[in-house]
Amino acid sequence: MEIQLTKEEYRLLLDMLHISDWVMNSHKVEEDAKAKPYKQVEQKIMSYAKEFGFENLVEYDNKVDEFNPSAEFEDLESSMSFIEDYDDDVFWEELCHRLAQRDLIREKGLKKIKEMEPMARMLEEDSIAEKYDSEFVANGIENFIIAKK
Repeated sequence: MEIQLTKEEYRLLLDMLHISDWVMNSHKVEEDAKAKPYKQVEQKIMSYAKEFGFENLVEYDNKVDEFNPSAEFEDLESSMSFIEDYDDDVFWEELCHRLAQRDLIREKGLKKIKEMEPMARMLEEDSIAEKYDSEFVANGIENFIIAKK
C-alpha cells in the first residue's frame, strides 16, 4: 500500500509525531520497549523530511543513528501549544480527583470506599472534585495551602 501526502499534510504529521512522542516519552529517563515500534514508524516518516522540503525541521544524528526534530522545529512550538493545553488540563483534572479521593477516604475510610458500588463511589468523588474544580477555576492556586502536621 502506498500513502500519498501533500507537503502540508507531511508538515502536520511531523507535529503529530512530536506530540505523540512527547506523550509517550517525555516523562521517561530510559527507553521503553513498548515505545520501540512507534519510534520505528516515527523514524521512517522523519526520514522523508528532505524530500518534502523540511530538512530544516528534522536533523539526522550520526552518533545515535536517528532523526530528531531540529532546534528550528522546537522553536516553532506549533505542536507544543497542544501539549501545553493537554498538560494543563490533565494537571487540574488529576489534582481535583486526587484531592477528592483523599477527602472521600478521610470521610468514609478506605474499607467503606472499597465496599462501595463503583458508580456510587465515582459519583461521590465527582461531586467533591467539582468543588475543587470550581475553586481552582475561580482562584487558581491562590487559596491552595499545604498544612503541616
